[in-house]
Amino acid sequence: MGLTKERQIEYIDAAILWCFTGLVVVLPIAHVITVREFLIYIPVALWLCKMALKRGPVFADNHLILPMLLFAFVAALSLFTAVDFDYSLRQFLSKLTVDFMLFFLAFNNVREIKDVRKILFALIIGSTAQGVYSFARFFFIDNGSLASFAVKAGGLTGGYITYSVLIITVLPFIAYMVLTSAGGSRRLFFAALLLFNTFMLYLTFQRGALVALFVQVMIFLGFLRRWWICAALAAAVVLAVYALPANLVYHGSKGVDLGNEKIRDYGNTINSRVAVWKFALREIAEHPFKGAGLGRYSFAARHSQFRRTDLWHAHNTFLNTAVQLGLQGLAALLFVLWRVGRTHWLGVKESEGDARIFFMASFVFISGFFVRNMFDDLFVDDNSEMFWFLTGLAFAVFLRFERLSYKGVFSKCPAARVKEGRE
Repeated sequence: MGLTKERQIEYIDAAILWCFTGLVVVLPIAHVITVREFLIYIPVALWLCKMALKRGPVFADNHLILPMLLFAFVAALSLFTAVDFDYSLRQFLSKLTVDFMLFFLAFNNVREIKDVRKILFALIIGSTAQGVYSFARFFFIDNGSLASFAVKAGGLTGGYITYSVLIITVLPFIAYMVLTSAGGSRRLFFAALLLFNTFMLYLTFQRGALVALFVQVMIFLGFLRRWWICAALAAAVVLAVYALPANLVYHGSKGVDLGNEKIRDYGNTINSRVAVWKFALREIAEHPFKGAGLGRYSFAARHSQFRRTDLWHAHNTFLNTAVQLGLQGLAALLFVLWRVGRTHWLGVKESEGDARIFFMASFVFISGFFVRNMFDDLFVDDNSEMFWFLTGLAFAVFLRFERLSYKGVFSKCPAARVKEGRE
């Protein structure tokens, strides 16, 4: 006797879940593009098979479709003013479309909240495994020091910068596990992972990531209404900044020159950011609606003096977006982020128990992610793919599992169920 349609769909859903858990482990790892693509496109194929079995679309409506379409439309328009049309077209077809596809793939294909928890657990274990490798390499192979940034921890990612983004992504979800796990031993296990990953973040020596971590902790404590801890932590951070060696704070000579215009020999990396941000702001003021084209390399393609320097893009996601797509692109991105942020805020306000803590953690992740991107533009490649995948999971919890509704000026989205086609 052949398998029933229902049993086939169960097997498909199980296979998709296995791919998702593998994807969040593999996605941040460098030089495994083939494996990563298998773990993305196999679920896409299985999703299509599920639609064929159900003889109709397996797709739920959501209130992020309009902002995403608007952003994609603005990005497509920027091709007409792109400095390098071929490069920007490749960015649109191979990067932006994959980002959005991952959102819809996650949103429509997780079956229940415990599946989300399994995926997050895989993400945490993957990050911790990278941390164990990086810890051993930092201390026993590269002879790194806690007081010098000459050696930095980089995990198995493309480098220490990308590794810092991974940890910023993971830490809020480890805190979620600490707060929601049953039993003292499990909570102690996740608390140990939280401390270990936080320590590994320090070993990346990424000041932007540490600022993001500070913001994340303050937001989480704010959600929990631990105001006195917030005040004590803020005071401790101020004292720590003054106590730390100057080379760790400035990554170069001591002092911040807000008038700096140099793109070489700038003294320290803070001054380098000052120079490129000021230039980017002038560029946006001069060409407010004429984007250089999608992709970070469009900045240096338009301004040759930045080629073969560390400042080949604006080192800020929002400035880069305005340079690449014009102010209309920045407005579209902010529209997307407003919808994402407000969805999480409503989730925190209107849900209870574990779901409420999940929305807290996801909101904290997004906040830290974009604080980190104020000092560099890492909303690209595997980082952006992870962002969109995790956002898809959060929207699934909001609309499909918690059955919450979104009401906004331009959108009204009731609690959704995945359309199951015709039986």
